[in-house]
Amino acid sequence: MAKRDNGMLPSLGNIFSSIGGGNRQGIFQQGHDKKGRPFEKKLDDNGIYTKQEILKDGTPKLTIKDLRNKKK
Repeated sequence: MAKRDNGMLPSLGNIFSSIGGGNRQGIFQQGHDKKGRPFEKKLDDNGIYTKQEILKDGTPKLTIKDLRNKKK
């Protein structure tokens, strides 16, 4: 089995310029999970949550949630 490169995923600025209006401001967290795989979490002031991560098999995963209309 070939070893995969677990580098960070490319920036998604073009996607978020249409979703969030360009520059995103809010809470940003970047790091590695317990297994050493990189991740990046963002929760911007517009209520858009994103998480980029690398799964166990090396596949990149992007999660996008719109939290603006969630009831508390």
